[in-house]
Amino acid sequence: MTSRILHLSDLHFGRHRPALVEAVVALTQTLAPDLIAISGDLTQRARRRELDAARAFLARLPSPLLRVPGNHDMPGWQLWERFGDPWRKWRSRLGPDLEPVVETDRLLAFGINSARPGGLYRDWSRGRIDPAQIERIEGLLAAREEQSLRLLIAHHPLLLTPPGAHRGLMGNAELALSRLATAGLDLALGGHIHLGYAGVVNGIVIAHAGTGTSDRLVGEPNGCNLITADGDLLQVAHWQWQGDRFAPAAEHRFQRSPAGWRSEDKA
Repeated sequence: MTSRILHLSDLHFGRHRPALVEAVVALTQTLAPDLIAISGDLTQRARRRELDAARAFLARLPSPLLRVPGNHDMPGWQLWERFGDPWRKWRSRLGPDLEPVVETDRLLAFGINSARPGGLYRDWSRGRIDPAQIERIEGLLAAREEQSLRLLIAHHPLLLTPPGAHRGLMGNAELALSRLATAGLDLALGGHIHLGYAGVVNGIVIAHAGTGTSDRLVGEPNGCNLITADGDLLQVAHWQWQGDRFAPAAEHRFQRSPAGWRSEDKA
């Protein structure tokens, strides 16, 4: 049975382009996905009006829908709030659950909050996945062995391609990839870099989405991913803005093997 997942990221309400917001809403109605996954940075500065705009946008999308926060979704330089209660405004407008789970007869999807108020590095936009979060995912995977597709959604990607290598890798990424591959994770979705990507690490398909609706472009048009899974076949199609609509721009195919997923793309 085929599953279709629309993967959006980095909407950045406050720096959004209204025409693209309307185009995304129309796309969700056209594609009718089994799940919409939004991997963080729904706002630009976590201002109340931006969170309200994000909430109004989410209300227009079909369910089920899973969204996690990103580093832009907490206060910036209001340090008393950033370190005291960074998710207060998010919870008041977008709901209390920062790490939601969606389960259907076709898939199991779980969100992870990878954003942190700060760390021992200059770039506070960097993320981290903690051992306790990895253990939680392992428990979810172990309890639901019969799901046809099992996916993780986090804002920060679990790998960095050369164009985004300067951003700094998510803390504990290698540990997470090793343990979650053993636990049977199929797919990990992320954003943050504003560049689309799809590949395989440790038998897990890793897919990044570009910025869906903002003007914060870094070398490619606005975009999103349409992921199609059918048994032992999985396809990640990058859709990009063509000036008046989103349309497929590239696709990557993957095949399940005894060692996990492998790419079917030609070298």
